[in-house]
Amino acid sequence: MLISCSPALSPLSITDPEMTQVWPNPPDTPRIKLLRSFGGAADLADKQNNKNRLFRWLTGEMADKMPLVAPYGIATDGNGVIWITDPGAHAVHVLNLKKRKFSFWSMAGGDFFSSPTGICYDAAKGRIYVSDSLLKKIFILSPQGDFLGQILPTLAFKRPAGLALDLQGNLLVADVLGGKIRRFTGDGVELSSLGSPTTPDGLFNRPIGLAVDAKGLIYVIDSLNFRIEVIASDGKAISSIGKLGDQPGDLSRPRGVTVDKSGHIYVADAAFDNIQIFNLKGELLLVFGGDGKHRLSMPASLVSDQQDRIYVVDSFNHQIKIYKFLDGEN
Repeated sequence: MLISCSPALSPLSITDPEMTQVWPNPPDTPRIKLLRSFGGAADLADKQNNKNRLFRWLTGEMADKMPLVAPYGIATDGNGVIWITDPGAHAVHVLNLKKRKFSFWSMAGGDFFSSPTGICYDAAKGRIYVSDSLLKKIFILSPQGDFLGQILPTLAFKRPAGLALDLQGNLLVADVLGGKIRRFTGDGVELSSLGSPTTPDGLFNRPIGLAVDAKGLIYVIDSLNFRIEVIASDGKAISSIGKLGDQPGDLSRPRGVTVDKSGHIYVADAAFDNIQIFNLKGELLLVFGGDGKHRLSMPASLVSDQQDRIYVVDSFNHQIKIYKFLDGEN
């Protein structure tokens, strides 16, 4: 009933004209720009419009009861809808910029979320996959949160976390305690598993996150080996990015990885409070997000869209930040 009496609100742009921070700093040519930052429902309000009071009445009460507590995973349709897993709130938050709507999901089917972590959006099938590391389950939901089913492995997950889709639309699951990447059809049939091609036991050491690039290469956050392992779809080694250390190009607590259309590899490090950009050879190209007014604090997962916008979970600041790779733009 509230929806039926809600006035039409103008869509919220992904770009906030008041945001001016870029990396690297002038006089160098900017390559990354901060577009917008979200901390909750209040950031969706129209600050120049007198409908604000009605907006808060329609959305504020529920949103205040479910703020971003410990956000971790993120997915987007690239068209204004953002989904965020929050194990601290035992929920999945949904930001809809076009409708200026903030909502959340607390359960899937008959299960209340306990520790939702990984999430990915399958545009071709019109569904969302959510992993819950404590329930040891992966749920299939509609973009509106309707329960569609579960991924049912032949052997139970030990601790499912990061999720990604390969180029064939199969679901890749980082099983943290199992040390493997497990591959399923979208309907839950297990196809294969991938281990580390570089370790003696063939296992990753706490794989927590995943990304797949336009060529089908798989990027695995091998967290306790302090690196990103890049493997082909058949599991063959391609490259390794990062090592333990405290210098630029090193990793300490890698938590998120994504790849843009140009092949730039973005790695969020929760210890360094920044994002480093590498090429496939492992060469450091740029560091951003760790300085300035809107600096990151314990960044977690991140994802890119088709416009080379980078969506980052700024966990300790309880925010979502959106950046843009400028590619020579100003």
